[in-house]
Amino acid sequence: MKKGILLFVFLCLLSIQGALAQFFTVKGNVTSNEDGAPLFGVAVMQRGSTNGVVTDFDGNYTIEIRGIDEAVLDFSYMGYGKQEHKVSAATKVLNVVMQYEVQEIDEFVYVAYGVRKKGTITGSVATVKAEKVENVPTAGFDQALQGQTPGMTVISSSGEPSKAATFQIRGTNSINSGSAPLFILDGVPITASDFNTISPSDIESINVLKDASSTSIYGARAANGVVVITTKRGTSTDKVNVTFRSQWGYSALAHDNWTMMNTAERIQFEKELGLDRGQDYNILSKTDVNWLNAVFNDKAALSSYDLSLNHATDKLNYFVSANFFDQDGIAQGSTFRRYNMRANADVKTNDYLKVGTNSMLAYEEVQQAYEGGYSVDTPISACRFMLPYWNPYKEDGSIASSADGSWKGRGYNPMEAVAYNPQYMKKYKALSVLYAELTPIKNLVIRTQFGVDFTHSTTDMKSYPSFVGNNNSGTAGLAAHDAVNLTITNTINYLFDVKKKHNFNVMLGQEGVDYRSEGFQVITRGQSNDAFTLLSSGTRASSWANSSSSHSFLSFFGRGEYNYKEKYYADFSHGYFAAAV
Repeated sequence: MKKGILLFVFLCLLSIQGALAQFFTVKGNVTSNEDGAPLFGVAVMQRGSTNGVVTDFDGNYTIEIRGIDEAVLDFSYMGYGKQEHKVSAATKVLNVVMQYEVQEIDEFVYVAYGVRKKGTITGSVATVKAEKVENVPTAGFDQALQGQTPGMTVISSSGEPSKAATFQIRGTNSINSGSAPLFILDGVPITASDFNTISPSDIESINVLKDASSTSIYGARAANGVVVITTKRGTSTDKVNVTFRSQWGYSALAHDNWTMMNTAERIQFEKELGLDRGQDYNILSKTDVNWLNAVFNDKAALSSYDLSLNHATDKLNYFVSANFFDQDGIAQGSTFRRYNMRANADVKTNDYLKVGTNSMLAYEEVQQAYEGGYSVDTPISACRFMLPYWNPYKEDGSIASSADGSWKGRGYNPMEAVAYNPQYMKKYKALSVLYAELTPIKNLVIRTQFGVDFTHSTTDMKSYPSFVGNNNSGTAGLAAHDAVNLTITNTINYLFDVKKKHNFNVMLGQEGVDYRSEGFQVITRGQSNDAFTLLSSGTRASSWANSSSSHSFLSFFGRGEYNYKEKYYADFSHGYFAAAV
């Protein structure tokens, strides 16, 4: 009997020890070897299983290992080398330093005011190739850059197809100047509002200059980094290359599993809380509306068509393209449509002179969704507030309204607010760069470049008088804005060597930027008929304003590069910068 008891206790102890060995937790922190900063979004996977986690904003992670005594954890992050580590119950804490890997993408890299050979750049530069941008079905290149470059965060904070993403390179570097980097398109500075005017299929490469060594030549404008965008040139040498590309798709909410009550659940809830006084549930139970599906478009269509021609010879190099892009937003009442044309050409007139142009024309049409405030009348927030037995539509499919009693809910029908408060925007853009390069002697290049960036945009806003919230008094608004940015850049670049060992590259330059804009906005009220909602149809002007702004920028800069037998590299840059507002 005693032997049986001892054997039973021994087996229990073994079972407890085995159970403890079948479960353990490993936690730690993941950082970058470049600057020691924590890495957000590093994938930590248990090899041979689907068990995995990602690091939080501080680079921390915690993972549970079940069923085995030892495991192998794989750490992976874009732009960094993969790592594997064996862990056991004794490990407990495992901190990992990810090793940044420089990816060789192109033979030459476009940087500040020039082109540098791959491997000769001392600063931190990351390159995104054309395929990474043009194969992503988005309105602009900005959204296609998400997750493509280490150290750069790209966030799309809106479902509007016309809204630009926000950029951060290695965090926030300026208190007063925001976090957006400086964007350069073919030598001309652009802003975030221009992203959607550029067809992603026209882009050859995007180079991100991240550290002071790479960006200092631009001065204070580059405090948050520089993104250099280069468009395509001719590549076909034997004959004209004609390319046609088309893309189709649709967008939907990333997370659409909202735990909202349906009609049956809502009725039961009201009865249990005593909220059923005056309710006719026989009628209400016949309506069951999923307001998430009513407000958001679960299959927002997207289509894109590109046609391009390119050819390259000893004397002529050209790339010509046309693009049409059309996308519906996931929010009802939002659309984006773009027409784009581009012509890039280089002509070598003789052995000493080359001239060329990079020119683009674009036209946009945008309809923005009705945003409003955070209330039951605003469609986006109404998804949470509307009850499932409130039907936004009549039996014939038209929009229900409290004006005729067909809307049974409280306040206004959010879908009526969308339909009766449209807002349309149009943009016309022309951007052209002309340049000339003179090579009087070998390895000495004198370049002058002149860029013109013109934008005309209008906004047309209406609020129809038949909308119940307007009390039969409509509103009409019109705004227009014109902006022109002139840029002139002159550079001299000379390469030479001493005894085939000491190699030098010296560049001197000057740049001037002149920006001017003006605009106005007028809002009138008192329109009494939906068919007459022009500015002149109002009885009074409730708001009017005009604005103008201008600033100029002048810089003189220089850069020197040295390498010894293409093994040891050094460079320096210096500049003088002045601005006037």
